[in-house]
Amino acid sequence: MKIFLIVCAFLISIPLLSQEEKVHKNQLSFNLSYAFLGSPELNYERTLNKYFSFGVGGVKYNSPHQKLNLETIEGYSNYKVNYEVNPYVRFYINGTQNRSHFLEIFGSYNIGEADSGINRKNNALGYGIYEYGMQEIKNIGLGTGYGYRFLTFQKRMSIEAQISIRTNFIDVLFFDVGLVRTGVKVGYRF
Repeated sequence: MKIFLIVCAFLISIPLLSQEEKVHKNQLSFNLSYAFLGSPELNYERTLNKYFSFGVGGVKYNSPHQKLNLETIEGYSNYKVNYEVNPYVRFYINGTQNRSHFLEIFGSYNIGEADSGINRKNNALGYGIYEYGMQEIKNIGLGTGYGYRFLTFQKRMSIEAQISIRTNFIDVLFFDVGLVRTGVKVGYRF
């Protein structure tokens, strides 16, 4: 009888122990602001502890977004970034639990194109050929951002607003900045 009571007490205590708050460490989010401009941005974030997380985001900029001219490179007219990948780290000032301000530092690998104007090239026979077209430019850079995030629906859904800038290192150095990773994001934590 004692063994039966001990087993029953143990079985009853299991649900009580499992009611601890589950911490969701992974998050997928997308940028609503970019979605309205036709540029899909998707982010994955992994929380390491209460104040620190890391992740990666990617975006494909489309024509309506590129027409805003949020980025220029000196010496090129009609510069457009087409793709960008951003690994990032975040520091949450108030912790990751409910509501928090955060600071973000991120890297950037982006591929863009610029109007190269009229260029003279030699063909296989050695004759000069004049071409007008776009030149592909690959850049790496660093950026920083600030934002605010709060959690809803039992801490499963996140809503955040962010503003960030970055610069490229290959063609320019600290002079031409771009407004990236900016807008309102909605995410799901699991």
